[in-house]
Amino acid sequence: MKVMLLMDWVAITAVCVSGDKIIDGTEAKAHSRPYMAYLEIHKNNKIYSCGGTLIHPEFILSAAHCQGQSITALLGAHDLSKRNRSWQVIPVMDIVPHENYNNATQANDIMLLKLKQTAKITNEVQTISIAKNNEVFEIGTPCSVAGWGATITKGSISHVLREVDVKIQANCLSDSQICARAPKDELSGDSGSPLICSDSKNSPRAVGLVSYRDRKTCEDVHRRNVYTKVSTYQDWIENKIKSLSSD
Repeated sequence: MKVMLLMDWVAITAVCVSGDKIIDGTEAKAHSRPYMAYLEIHKNNKIYSCGGTLIHPEFILSAAHCQGQSITALLGAHDLSKRNRSWQVIPVMDIVPHENYNNATQANDIMLLKLKQTAKITNEVQTISIAKNNEVFEIGTPCSVAGWGATITKGSISHVLREVDVKIQANCLSDSQICARAPKDELSGDSGSPLICSDSKNSPRAVGLVSYRDRKTCEDVHRRNVYTKVSTYQDWIENKIKSLSSD
């Protein structure tokens, strides 16, 4: 996939009328989140975009609702409008959504992407560890999400990576999901982008994946954003990586 196609996509989406705003907060320090991936998705003769997380030099984690006929990953990016030597544009070879993903309820909204070629680990491109199934992130834990404001549906995007702080909330809808809320009423992060929290050793972990807004509370001051809980799928992720790595 040519880089120019990614740039054409940025130019097109930047002038679209936005529905719900996707990302608030401030511009992230350039390359401070080297695990972030920008995904260009081709589906039904249209082009969409989502966020993703590099968890292995060959694999990106994202949301299952971001699947398409073909996907290209952009790694090492900060400003999408300025091509940079740090960029790595890599086609996705295998698109593997969870077998029990439910489009209606967004249950099991998780997907693994195998890259056609191994990402080169640099200062601007690095992996991040996922949360393990024995790790607990308490209610009120401060976390963060980042993105270019991309969505699988519609909306304008930011050319630069932006970030926002959130806190984990109580009473989420399912044990396989995490709810969190930003100080402002915004859906935080790109679809598929990671919810990042620090573990007991203060090391960042990919704890969730941006899934959807809980619309049952859309008019409530306690409305929340729903993330797929990554630790629930630790075994699934590890088994898929093992099986795909042996292909």
